[in-house]
Amino acid sequence: MVDTLTQQRDQERDQIRASLKQQRKALNESQLRTAAMALLHHCTPFLNGVKSIAGYQAMSGEIPLDAIFNYCHERNITTLLPIMREQSLLFAPFNPDTQFVTKRYGIQEPQIAESEWLTPDALELVFVPLVAFDDTCNRIGMGGGFYDRSFEFRKVCGAPPQLVGVAHSLQHVENAHAQSWDVPLDAVATDQYVIEPRL
Repeated sequence: MVDTLTQQRDQERDQIRASLKQQRKALNESQLRTAAMALLHHCTPFLNGVKSIAGYQAMSGEIPLDAIFNYCHERNITTLLPIMREQSLLFAPFNPDTQFVTKRYGIQEPQIAESEWLTPDALELVFVPLVAFDDTCNRIGMGGGFYDRSFEFRKVCGAPPQLVGVAHSLQHVENAHAQSWDVPLDAVATDQYVIEPRL
């Protein structure tokens, strides 16, 4: 019975993931630019008083974080991007002059000395990519588990880092079918609104 329920949940997550990835990928450049500027507006409160933020490089229709990164660079807020190592993530700082190299999955990583990389528990604020989210701020990711493994410690410890999911509002679903290994987010910011978990 348990196996059947698990399989059903996995199938539902896979169906949601496939559908929303397709919808997201269909967005054009103009829509993505508009979403990026709207996202900056909704994320500004999270940036007040922070010294550093970690984000991601958008791909396959994800909302670009360029506007947020530019906002941070203008205010001397350190920006970091994920570095995939083994089965988890480390984070490398970058600025407008940083050179990049293409790595696994076609993702570009900053060419920064390893001595400058930060571990997940050393971060202050993380904008987390996702495929789907629900009202409890649980997320469905791409399926690799990198963020859940990297921030597993947040299941027993409070922030920092604060984990804020980033998505188009169209990625809001009724139920993300959370699994035991999923790490809940502290909030989700979209192009239209911000939500926090319902208590």
